[in-house]
Amino acid sequence: MKDKNLFLIGMMGSWKSTIGRKLAKALNLEFIDTDDAIEEVTEMKVADIFREFGEDKFREMETAFFIEKAKQPGQVISTGGGIVLGAETRQVLRENGTTFLLNASPTTLANRIHNTKKRPLLTDSKNLEGRLQKIWNERSQLYKECAHHIIKTDELEPSQVLDEILKILEVSSADH
Repeated sequence: MKDKNLFLIGMMGSWKSTIGRKLAKALNLEFIDTDDAIEEVTEMKVADIFREFGEDKFREMETAFFIEKAKQPGQVISTGGGIVLGAETRQVLRENGTTFLLNASPTTLANRIHNTKKRPLLTDSKNLEGRLQKIWNERSQLYKECAHHIIKTDELEPSQVLDEILKILEVSSADH
């Protein structure tokens, strides 16, 4: 495990950070949440970066940070929901580790998301579920293209999602 990375991708509210922290702890690896790390480096909230500089500038920062971080093995990286939008980041997700898509329906995501202020793409959204469905429709193919494994999280608790990932990793390390 120490010689490659584990990437968690998926929509906002799919538990990437929650699962990422648990997974890193279970495997004794470093945990990185790209959004948190960007906030730390820039000393700005993601929502403020979006507001002041726009989504394109944020994606540029996210891409540069992610590509750099992914060069170092032995990490669990929880990515921002839009990480799959760039061709370069999709290639890294496919080639620099094992990528898990945490997949949940827009209904489940809407129920999990309590603070839309932190989520620039959802701010001012009158119909949260509809907005999430639209984002999913735009990105679903890209998520699937990057994922080595897809875990449906609708009916699961975080601990069960963690168990699923650990089971998959045991099997794949036994294969090599």
